[in-house]
Amino acid sequence: MAKKFDMAADNRSRANLLARLEPYWKMEAGNAIALPLLMFALSKGQLGWVSLIPMSAMVMLLVIGALYWRGKVRQLRGKAHNSSRTLEVIDYLQERALVLTLTGCATAVAGWLVPGLAVGTADKIAASVSAVLALLEYINYYHRQLQHFDNKADFRRLLAGKGFRQSWMARDLAAWRAGRSA
Repeated sequence: MAKKFDMAADNRSRANLLARLEPYWKMEAGNAIALPLLMFALSKGQLGWVSLIPMSAMVMLLVIGALYWRGKVRQLRGKAHNSSRTLEVIDYLQERALVLTLTGCATAVAGWLVPGLAVGTADKIAASVSAVLALLEYINYYHRQLQHFDNKADFRRLLAGKGFRQSWMARDLAAWRAGRSA
């Protein structure tokens, strides 16, 4: 009887986790499309390469996030999923994402500092917003979990002064890398 209760609790925990994680990959994938379109619309099409470089970094990281969370959901559902292959791709993209993010940040700063480099103020703003979002996404996925607003336990942990914990993707990548080198 006790074993049945534990299994039921485990199933509820899994269902709760799936309910919380299922929207993540869809949200990241949707944002990879919606954010550039929104920036383009708000700028009335006045975007140049100054905003396109950091925007590319932002989109790349949102796609990486979508791949990771989709893989996690499939894994939790017990569906056939090659998580090793997903982590291999995400690992391969890490250095490239960092270089593109840092280049995007430098481009955004240059857009403000070098006269005539940006198409206009909207280009500079879109570049800055994209660069900040790309940098935050890079940290959030590859290093420290910055997002704490969607889980009460995480939020309480943050308020208690326990800092930012290692992100789930960073943990999974570390385990995958350790297994690969073993």
